[in-house]
Amino acid sequence: MANESTTSNRFPANQLVFKDGHYDRWCAQMRDIFMFQDVLEIVNDGIPASEVNANDAQITTHRENGKKDGKRLFLIH
Repeated sequence: MANESTTSNRFPANQLVFKDGHYDRWCAQMRDIFMFQDVLEIVNDGIPASEVNANDAQITTHRENGKKDGKRLFLIH
């Protein structure tokens, strides 16, 4: 069951905020959050460019990667 500090997918609602010092700890925690949210690959590699003559599967994959990039940005902010 969800409570005040978690959402329905059990992700903590209280986001990490980087404060002076403890940068390595913050980086490790952010990496874990990115892994949990399935956006670590996008964080590390970015979104590959869409091909000019992309088929439906490639277009869908590119669109999903765009959503993951938006999720990544949300988590960073």
